[in-house]
Amino acid sequence: MLTENLGSIFPISLIIIILSFAIKNKVDIFDSFRQGAAEGIECVISILPAIVALITGVTMFKSSGAMEIIEYFLKPIVSLTKFPVECIPLVIMKPISGSGSNAILNSILISNGPDSYVGNLASIISGSSEAIFYIVSTYCGASKIKNTKNIIILSLIAFACSIICSITVC
Repeated sequence: MLTENLGSIFPISLIIIILSFAIKNKVDIFDSFRQGAAEGIECVISILPAIVALITGVTMFKSSGAMEIIEYFLKPIVSLTKFPVECIPLVIMKPISGSGSNAILNSILISNGPDSYVGNLASIISGSSEAIFYIVSTYCGASKIKNTKNIIILSLIAFACSIICSITVC
């Protein structure tokens, strides 16, 4: 009962606490809100080109059939290991697109079941990794970082480690 009510009470309580703190410290609430909204709009405008480019690239990647070509060439190599071929699309898509990889995870869970080895492995891979290119383009675009080569290389190494650890855990 308490946890059900806590979800509806918490946001209202947080707003009351913030407003009380602002009034106590004599902060102009409307001016602070307006300033924060203006900074938010500036941030959106600065990262918008990177997001549009990434969405365009992901759409082109999906529509071009590149996923199937990569999957075709990786199947013989992956079949030599304990890694299930059903998870290849997830591993290819996860660094590129979070929503695309969630759709792939959903289809893996529907076709193999959530309690299967493939379902468990796909869930762990999805939960222990991130959409690298989306994160790098968004955050580096917002903070105006131009040289992202090392960030991407280290992120892909961490992604490979998460896959290895996922296989080990399963």
